[in-house]
Amino acid sequence: MTLKQLLQRIYQNLQILQERKAAYGTHAPLDLLNQIQDHQTATNLVNQALTGPQTESTINRLKAELRALLVAVNVEQIDLDDLKPEKPRLPFEPDTILIPGGPFLMGSPADPDIPPEQTPQHQVEVAPFRVSKYPVTNAQYAAFIQQEPQQVVPKKAGWFLREPPTDRLDHPVVAVSWHDALAYCRWLSKQTGRIYRLPTEAEWEKAAAWADDQPRRYPWGDEFDSTRTNTAEAGLNNTTPVTQYSPGGDSFYGCAGMGGNVQEWTSTLWGSDPVRTAYPYPYRAGDGREDLAAGSRLYRTYRIYRGGSFRDNAAGAGCQARGWSDPDSKLRWRGFRVVADTE
Repeated sequence: MTLKQLLQRIYQNLQILQERKAAYGTHAPLDLLNQIQDHQTATNLVNQALTGPQTESTINRLKAELRALLVAVNVEQIDLDDLKPEKPRLPFEPDTILIPGGPFLMGSPADPDIPPEQTPQHQVEVAPFRVSKYPVTNAQYAAFIQQEPQQVVPKKAGWFLREPPTDRLDHPVVAVSWHDALAYCRWLSKQTGRIYRLPTEAEWEKAAAWADDQPRRYPWGDEFDSTRTNTAEAGLNNTTPVTQYSPGGDSFYGCAGMGGNVQEWTSTLWGSDPVRTAYPYPYRAGDGREDLAAGSRLYRTYRIYRGGSFRDNAAGAGCQARGWSDPDSKLRWRGFRVVADTE
């Protein structure tokens, strides 16, 4: 368990305690109030620890301070013995944001103006996960290309002699297939010792749309704003640096670029028929739609991508919009971001 995972556990317990306090009204018992105060103190201690170096000695000191605070009755116990320093992020490793687990509303309410593949709106439960703040950049993908000589360089994207264009190092990598994105995730996992993968479309949508227990139509809110994202309305017809529209275009959790710039591959399977999905809503992760090896069994497959691109208009930039494509396709308006499991 890392400090960030511990912080999430403390926060979950604190929410439970605060719900109990609310149920008592103005007559909450003193021991409950003390437990809430102790958890708030623990939250502050962990946040302070996250700002400094993580060593065995600093972690052990923190454990000693937390043991007296995290003893709560009828709340999930936290085993501090599992706490360990987090591995430092490597220079080419994407920065990730923790998305809390729990239910959220996926899809759109039925409406004549809404594409049927986006409906019905339904509740989906996801486990906690970490998602990259930005799409994978040319610079990050270049580290993969340089260490994997058998990997094909993105074509028609300005690369030369296995190097990305120098003026686009901070742009999202494009012209990569779904299989290329999976290969990058396998390589990154091997290099870092962490498990990286493509997001499921449910994870992607929660990171993009969920805010204060309500879904948003766009990452920043319910109204389209062309100043917050790179879509066809901007008229650029090309990618922009992944930070260009941040933080104004960020999602509630702080993820950038989920409403434009490039479409993003997910792990989710659409099916073999380009017209009719084999996996309609409601989303169910265990029904076969997350089978990464489906292409070895089926004559043809399509994988789902999410998010608008510089070629898409406002409708295509919505958090609930879905698209699907041949996993071998390599387009200059499609890239990907990664997810890291929290355990």
